[in-house]
Amino acid sequence: MKTINRILISSVFFALISIASIMCVMSIIFFSLVPEYGKEMLDKDVFNAEEILSSFDAADTEWSVLSSDLNLYGYNLLVTSSNHVVFSDLENTQTKVIESLKEMNLHENILAGKTNGVTFVVKPAGVYSIFALKGAVDDVKLTGMLTGFLPVYIIVSFAAISVVLLLSLFFTRQMAWRVLRPLKALSNGAKRIEIGDLSEPIVHKGKDEFAEVAAAFNHMQESLLEERRKNAAYEKARTDLIAGISHDLRTPLTSVKGYVKGLRDGVANTPEKQEQYLSIAYQKACDIDMLLQRLLFFSNLETGNLPMTFENHDLGNFLMRFADDMCDEFENNNITLNTDITSVPHPVKIDAGQMRRVLLNLTENAVRYAETKPLSITITIWRERGMEHLQFSDNGQGVPESQLPYIFERFWRGDEARSTKNNDGSGLGLYIVKYIIEAHEGFVTAKNDNGLSIEMRLPCEKEETYE
Repeated sequence: MKTINRILISSVFFALISIASIMCVMSIIFFSLVPEYGKEMLDKDVFNAEEILSSFDAADTEWSVLSSDLNLYGYNLLVTSSNHVVFSDLENTQTKVIESLKEMNLHENILAGKTNGVTFVVKPAGVYSIFALKGAVDDVKLTGMLTGFLPVYIIVSFAAISVVLLLSLFFTRQMAWRVLRPLKALSNGAKRIEIGDLSEPIVHKGKDEFAEVAAAFNHMQESLLEERRKNAAYEKARTDLIAGISHDLRTPLTSVKGYVKGLRDGVANTPEKQEQYLSIAYQKACDIDMLLQRLLFFSNLETGNLPMTFENHDLGNFLMRFADDMCDEFENNNITLNTDITSVPHPVKIDAGQMRRVLLNLTENAVRYAETKPLSITITIWRERGMEHLQFSDNGQGVPESQLPYIFERFWRGDEARSTKNNDGSGLGLYIVKYIIEAHEGFVTAKNDNGLSIEMRLPCEKEETYE
């Protein structure tokens, strides 16, 4: 059953219960007052009976004629003389009042009244006492009250019930649609999302609870749309990366095949040429291996299966070994490396291979995007508040402030000019840095400070003997 039908049925049910309760209370009050009301109210034809008795001459003693005249108005005749009944056409229900009427102290005037539920008119006429009697207790209740007031009461009650039910249905339907309209909009919105349509927001006017629900739904829809755009961009960049690596693999592979074929065909016919061909083929094979390693690393990164082996190291000693290993390469590329390490132990638990990759990626990023010569790199290490800080800074042009929050995102390569000029970048370098540092339970931030400055924080371990 639909919700609106449930609401309408419930509204009618409760309205009927309310009306029935009111009518029961009114009926109880009404019928409890009927006896008292019947006792106090004289018959409406009492004046006609009084007029008939006034004009009747008791000397004629034509009691039957008098009885017929009174019967026209529903009255019965009782004639007594010296406490004996002379004439009577009373009903059985009226006989119980005879004794009380006999004992009445009558005067010359006509007397009208009511006793035991019977309306009476009494006329003294010489030796006779003439009584006109109408009704009994049951007659007064049923004919006096019910035949007069009850039909009106029933008609008014049914009219009131009809009006109340119609108003209840009208206002309940209005309230139901007020509730169900935003629910219908939410349902339609969910169906649109199911088929992939995220372009149309839910419009709800008002300041009720549904306005908050509609706003939350629209916010969710906007988030899904933004996530879809990001995923589309990520997928395109990932496809481009794989396509680029595949293309890059083809060049050294072709060279390897060419030089091996030259050796096999005897083109390299001297020991010097053979050594040259073998050296070039080996170098190209190393290039292929590097590309395959990059592709494998990217695959592990995507699946979250990047292997990590944590060992205790002193971060300062680790940096000095890295500087020694890279000394010749820095000199060949006209790069100056400066280190600033505070004179205290810097115990950390790191994966040495992955942390080396972090420093290599930062160096590669500086070489590619700093756009300054000579390039100067400064690496600073210090301890603060239980964390080891490693800051990597260059003297390049930095990053536009508007793009600074995005440099650690996957496949980010800056503006179009930078991407075109440095099309060999994958957009993964700084993303990998952030991934590895967070895998070490650390944090990484970036800022412009006379160049790009990237600060990494790693948990400080207890001081022991480190490599």
